[in-house]
Amino acid sequence: MNLEGAVALVTGGGSGIGRASAERFAAAGMRVCVVDLDGEAASAVAESVNGFGIACDVSDAEQVDAAFARCAEELGTVDLALLNAGITIHWSGDIGSLDLAQYRRSVGVNLDGVVFGAVAAVRTMRARTGGAPGAILATASLAGLMPWHPDPVYSLGKHGVVGFMRSIAPNLAPERIAVHTICPGITETGVLGDRRPLVEGFGVPVMEPEAIADAVLLAATAPIEQTGSCWVAQYGKPPWAMEFPEVPGADSKLNIPVSDRSGS
Repeated sequence: MNLEGAVALVTGGGSGIGRASAERFAAAGMRVCVVDLDGEAASAVAESVNGFGIACDVSDAEQVDAAFARCAEELGTVDLALLNAGITIHWSGDIGSLDLAQYRRSVGVNLDGVVFGAVAAVRTMRARTGGAPGAILATASLAGLMPWHPDPVYSLGKHGVVGFMRSIAPNLAPERIAVHTICPGITETGVLGDRRPLVEGFGVPVMEPEAIADAVLLAATAPIEQTGSCWVAQYGKPPWAMEFPEVPGADSKLNIPVSDRSGS
């Protein structure tokens, strides 16, 4: 899609990848609505990009709906949604010691926040006139493409994001709404916290958020034919689209987009 003059809503936009992406969107000529649990951080980033800031807990569907409605009210519409908010929880990684409240908190932000955001984004984009292209992007992780043993619950949420986004993409393509997932490696964000020295001590390079914003911009401007792509961002490499193997078998006969079904 053409970004010039369009409106972007970015969750988790008060810092890290969200902030870097909001800055890139603004530099590309977009008007930006910055959404974050920390309302002051959202407003600060929004002010720096001449945008609009909103405080929102993305694990609450009503707050997400209200954020999209407020963005449309203030900036006219939402053409692109970057569902980027994410967290980690503090536990040992031993599934036997998992605190269920912490589990719900992790899944609430990392997975529910994407689902609620996608629902609100589609409804808002359908309300636009003229049929302009739209895009829904979500930040997942390499932990959504491979098992992540230090935090299986984080991996659960990110695998869910990848599967969800790939599944809704063909259903929305006829409406010219593109769907993409960004899967970064280890990046300097709030999720990493103070563990950068530890990570680098293992010989793992840490990316800056601006590198992930490059992948976000690539996905945002990709042709509609590439909808459903998972863009992998790794240190020292340009972003690339993950290719998933087909699963052979008769079951695939049922796996067709909603728009292609007949007699329903």
